[in-house]
Amino acid sequence: MDINIVKLDEYDKKLLYELDKDAHISISKLAKKLRRSKQFVEYRIKRLENNKVVLGYHAIIDASKLGFFTYRAYFKFQQTTTKDEEEFVEFLKKYENIWTIVRMHGKWDYAFFLGVKTIREFHNIWDEIILKYKRNIKTHNVAVYAPIINFNRTFFTDKKVEIIERIYGDGEKVKFDQKDFEIIKLYAVNVRTPLVEIAKKLNLSLNTIRYRIKELEKKKIICGYKLDINLEVLGYTGYRVDIHLISTEKNKELYQFCEYNKNIYQIIKSIGGADFEISVVVKDLYELLKLMNETKEQFKDVINDYEYFGFSVFQKLSFVPD
Repeated sequence: MDINIVKLDEYDKKLLYELDKDAHISISKLAKKLRRSKQFVEYRIKRLENNKVVLGYHAIIDASKLGFFTYRAYFKFQQTTTKDEEEFVEFLKKYENIWTIVRMHGKWDYAFFLGVKTIREFHNIWDEIILKYKRNIKTHNVAVYAPIINFNRTFFTDKKVEIIERIYGDGEKVKFDQKDFEIIKLYAVNVRTPLVEIAKKLNLSLNTIRYRIKELEKKKIICGYKLDINLEVLGYTGYRVDIHLISTEKNKELYQFCEYNKNIYQIIKSIGGADFEISVVVKDLYELLKLMNETKEQFKDVINDYEYFGFSVFQKLSFVPD
């Protein structure tokens, strides 16, 4: 299927940059940053939404501060049809603690992200999945998905920009209650939803909602706000890269290299996954291979090899957007 590529002008790029730094920034503040009217900013945002460039506005939730451990599971299937895989996804959706499910291409077919408070809780869910689908699973990998170091994305601009770092997944549990959790579930999926709508759904006052969100920010349960950007319509593709190391002695330098490379927006320090995992945005496979060859050349004394694969469709999206 042919995709109509959307061309961005400088105002579009500035909006994407500011919104991916802080997706709940007010229209008034955006207007000041762009030095244009609020009506202009509202029109441009709506145009980005209508052109399917911007798909959503999310809160980055540090689930560890809610008492959760986040696990990531990768699956490669065998002897399955499209219908079988659709049934697998529907089976996973019944678990409230499976926050994100994604269709992949390359090394893995599917991934899901699971939040649990105890090991027993993990095994209860995992055992049910394996009991039902063991014969269809060729191979799998389970890893502790934390901590995550996330940067605001800058792949769409060549201008000098500020890099915002958001770290989550390795914090200690903080005090919160069920009302906070209900607010998170409604607010995190679209932070530009009018707060009065959340207040109405939860039968709370608007001031209570505002106060509690501020407290969630202070506690770093909400540790940032970011965009859901449709890479495809911009002519880009997202990849996850697993880097296998001979030594970890240059991890600090490798981290700094990633932080200031406009194509790299995330570092994952998983336990049970690869030695060094990154998320990248590139125009095509050629650009990915060029980036990785440059990385290998700069760190040839510590990088052994790497594997890459991509996310294609998110069937469920909640606390773990990437």
